[in-house]
Amino acid sequence: MMKEGVIITKIGIKQKGERKHFQIKLPKDTKFIIGVEYGGRLIDRPEMVVIEPRPRDEGHFTPFFKRNELIGELKLQSCEEANWFYSADVLANDVNLGLGDFSQSGFPVNDFSHGNKRTEEIVKIDAESTIIQGWYLDVLGKTKNRDIKYEVKVYVWINVEE
Repeated sequence: MMKEGVIITKIGIKQKGERKHFQIKLPKDTKFIIGVEYGGRLIDRPEMVVIEPRPRDEGHFTPFFKRNELIGELKLQSCEEANWFYSADVLANDVNLGLGDFSQSGFPVNDFSHGNKRTEEIVKIDAESTIIQGWYLDVLGKTKNRDIKYEVKVYVWINVEE
């Protein structure tokens, strides 16, 4: 019988443009990697990391749409296989979540009421190896041109044999 589990790995970032290589150790009875999620939190004070509005171009109307802020890049690879099996741009919250949504006037828009259901990205990888190689690159500190302390957590969902 198969049982689901999750392995949580924390990646701490302290310097702008920092690149972290890490390993995720899987239990020996792991049969498949079935999904990957990530999340994060700032360790620096939030008011020190502000998304600055982009200036308007003369003669062009710029709507209220804002670019979602890129925090970093995450990649995962099995030791037994060449190439990455998972690659993602780690983004801050969707800053355009309520853009053009007048269906709930007076009701504040947030991820829980108007966003997508948060679930892992489904992958199906044979767990032939007990080690996953990971790579993370900071973009937030590089963009802001200063050291920003934060952590990213990687959640690897697995199937294990009971």
